[in-house]
Formats: sequence, structure tokens, C-alpha cells
Amino acid sequence: MIEQLRESTAALHQDLERTLIPMIKHANSPEAYIRLLQLFYGYYYPLEQYIAAHIDTSFPGGFEHRRKAALLLQDINVINGAPLEPPVTCTDIPVINDNAQALGAMYVLEGSTLGGQVICQIIQRNLPTPEIAQALSFFNGYGEDTRAQWDSFVHYLEGYHGTDEQKKRIVEAAADTFRQFKVWAEANA
Repeated sequence: MIEQLRESTAALHQDLERTLIPMIKHANSPEAYIRLLQLFYGYYYPLEQYIAAHIDTSFPGGFEHRRKAALLLQDINVINGAPLEPPVTCTDIPVINDNAQALGAMYVLEGSTLGGQVICQIIQRNLPTPEIAQALSFFNGYGEDTRAQWDSFVHYLEGYHGTDEQKKRIVEAAADTFRQFKVWAEANA
């Protein structure tokens, strides 16, 4: 399942990276970093709501500890020095009506934690302020446990015994998640 996901979404993943990497590299002021965090929050928050509503309750460890939107708000507050109004959220997210689609969207969100370590280095290099280390909780993912968390997700997907139709919906939802995130990022650049 994981190889099928990688192969089916590789081009979309690269397209999204080509959109996001320049934004990440240009987050060289507190204001620019807040805008970047708001962009991610605007997509993650509504997507996480749909995932939570449709993920199978037998998912190992549950979904709650994998949510990241609150970390984005925490990072914004550290940089801003105080809470801001909640950012605008995306209304055009992928369709998530069942566990298979939730898993497809999770594939994208969980996979993004792997690149977070590199993003942390870019942000620290481009925004060397004293508080930046406390404002990287989102991009830091699970910290030292990031690889283990990813591996546990991959293990779950590899053991997924859904129908061919359900597996197809996982792949379609992952592709839509990449696609819609790129549209959101371009519209809010």
C-alpha cells in the first residue's frame, strides 16, 4: 500500500514542495513566519477535523496525539508574543467521508513530519531570533520520535486489509490532499 501511495502521489508531492519551499525560505522575519504558520493552520485545521470524524477508532494510539493544528497556534503565539485571531481556514479540502479517505489525508500530513527537521534548520538559519527555538513545535513534528511515529503509521497502512475500492480511495484522498494544499498555498502566498 505504501509503495502504491508513494508512486501515485510523487508528482503531486513534488508540485506542492515547489510551491511551499520558496515560502519557507522567505520566512525571514517574524511577520513572514507568522504568515507561513497561518497558511499551514488554514489547511491543517479543517482537514484534521474531517480526519478525526472519520478515522477508524481502532487506529493505534488514536488520532488525537497526531493532530498538529494546535501546535501551529502555539508557534504563532510564541512569535507574536500574544494570541492572534484564528487564521482563515480553507473551505476546499479533500472529500473525507470514511476511514479510507481519512487514511489517505493522514498519509500526507504524517509524511510531512519527516521533512520538518529540514524545515526547522531553514527557519532557524533565516530567522535567528532568541524565541525561534520555542516556535518550531509544528515543524519539529514528534521530535526524536518522528521516524518511529512515521514507521508506526506505515506499518498500520501496510497491514490495512481494506477492499480494492477502499485502497483506491486512500490513494485518491492522498492525491487530493496534495493537490488541494497546493491550491490553498498558491491562493494565500
